Amino acid sequence: MENAAGQLAEAQSLLAAALAGSDERMLRDDALLELTATAEAVGRLVDALRIRAAGEVAFRSRRELGEDRLSAKKGCRNGVELLARTTLASERTITQRMRLGAATRARVALTGDTMPARFEQVADALRAGSLGYDSAAAIIDTLDPIRARVGDLNVEHAETALVAAATGPTLESPLPFAADEVRGQARVWESVLDEDGTEPIEERAMAARGISGGLTRDGLVHRRMALLPEVDAKFESLLNAYLSPRSKPTFNDADPDQPKDPRATAQARHDVFASLIDGAARSAAAPTMGGAAPTVLVSVRQADLAAGSGAGFIEGCEAPISLRAVEQFVCAGGQQHVLIDGDGRLVSLSSTDRVFNAAQRRAISLRDGGCIIPGCSIPAAWSEIHHVIAYRDGGETETCNGANS
Repeated sequence: MENAAGQLAEAQSLLAAALAGSDERMLRDDALLELTATAEAVGRLVDALRIRAAGEVAFRSRRELGEDRLSAKKGCRNGVELLARTTLASERTITQRMRLGAATRARVALTGDTMPARFEQVADALRAGSLGYDSAAAIIDTLDPIRARVGDLNVEHAETALVAAATGPTLESPLPFAADEVRGQARVWESVLDEDGTEPIEERAMAARGISGGLTRDGLVHRRMALLPEVDAKFESLLNAYLSPRSKPTFNDADPDQPKDPRATAQARHDVFASLIDGAARSAAAPTMGGAAPTVLVSVRQADLAAGSGAGFIEGCEAPISLRAVEQFVCAGGQQHVLIDGDGRLVSLSSTDRVFNAAQRRAISLRDGGCIIPGCSIPAAWSEIHHVIAYRDGGETETCNGANS
């Protein structure tokens, strides 16, 4: 294994040469499919090594190791941050690899003896390159949560059947199952093994409820929602109340040729949801953040706003927004002119108070974008504004002497 990095470097050179010397557009159909299948086979081996490496880094970065953990030695908070900096992959991807790596890594007993991995057959199939990342995740993510309720032996039986279905012909199928089919079969095993379960369904639902953070793609922020039935029922009732024709004003002399609402149902529901959020933010009962009401900070260059071209940026959101959206924010919430010089110094908006006022907080958050402590990714909305030079030491309460931290 000491020479594994060198061998991988040689393989990397071979792959780079293969990519440089091939043009898939010139291949015949069968040759294209053969190339695709071979590339996927290579990818399975690469994924297996990435999973194993991530699992080992996670093991060496365990919290109980204290300052001796690998991540601490490299100046990182945890193994996820360490691998994200090393590989440049997203922390979400790193976390998934570590989860699979922990499930397929050989364990060490208290006596020092080596114990099999929780999913040893998945580990063997990954190592052989016969099982892909998605299929392995489907098996582990479905069976691992029910292990404590159904027992190791039942999970092992299900693992055996699922790995066999995913890696080779079986009596039920002449071809290996694709990842989506493996996930479907895993759900069947889950329903059979854990038909009732020891936890009430309500408790499981309560533990699984949540709204995940959004990923920006194609100008939209995609969030995942898992709502309790009673919460979803209230939400649906509220949407239906706004969208129902009976709740809209009607006129006896309405123009019959008037165009109908061009929005799709999903688009209309989105717009109602946006109105509900605006109403809640304006409510006097809404909690404050840093002494001010919940505020969305939008920055745009004055020249772009005057010209009506370019884009604006929302604090905490990666995707740019159009000037039309910026103008809507200006219309609803007003605007402030902030001058930042060439050295990044914020000019104006000073105050004689010890506590930064709401306007100064917005300006400092606009400038800093979030916590300025190196390695800290806390957004500005969750940060506090502190004096750079302490107030007791003569530091003034001005924007140039405030920072998010």
